[in-house]
Amino acid sequence: MKALATLDETDLKILAALNLNPKSSYEDISYVADVPVEEVEKRVKRMMDEGVILNYGLKLREDVLNMLPPKESLKEFEKKIVFKARDVAGLASEVNRVFGTGSGIILNYAGIGIGQSIANEKKLSNKEEAFTVIRRALEERGFGEVFIEFDPASSFGRILFKNMPFPKENQIHEVLEMLVRGIFQGFVCKVLKTNKISLSEEQCVAKGNDVCIFAFKIESP
Repeated sequence: MKALATLDETDLKILAALNLNPKSSYEDISYVADVPVEEVEKRVKRMMDEGVILNYGLKLREDVLNMLPPKESLKEFEKKIVFKARDVAGLASEVNRVFGTGSGIILNYAGIGIGQSIANEKKLSNKEEAFTVIRRALEERGFGEVFIEFDPASSFGRILFKNMPFPKENQIHEVLEMLVRGIFQGFVCKVLKTNKISLSEEQCVAKGNDVCIFAFKIESP
């Protein structure tokens, strides 16, 4: 067996995520390991060329496996809720079929749980950093372009979604917006330790607008 290529900390994080779930996509690995998608793809291909990854099944060399932490120490990976726009669209459609008009409320609560899960993953020092994290999380999971403006003095802001990948001429779009609202609400409430955040819809693609805009107001805990 040829000598093992030098692996750095990022390589090991990627391998640990793959070892936990061999079917992970580059996007899933990126989310779990907190490494850009392009970097994940480049490193996985390099490690396959170097013989570190013996196939994308996933089979690792024994000496590589010995370098990884035990799976039981990776429990936090398993707690992460990896969501993608293309996945939740199918979920929303099925929930709407079964529950009808109540589906929006159900998905809103589901979104709150996802938002809280994202908040649990990182230590955030201020509100501005928090909004950057949730914006990136939504964009990386395929929810279009996200813009957030916030005025700390008034605790008032807006979140804008552009190019959301949901069908415009479909009632599911409005149901899916309830999920996205929940994600944002759950994240902000968890990070800022408050349950006092109000959101109101200003524009909605489902109602013929080009973008979706929600105004939000955060009150002190």
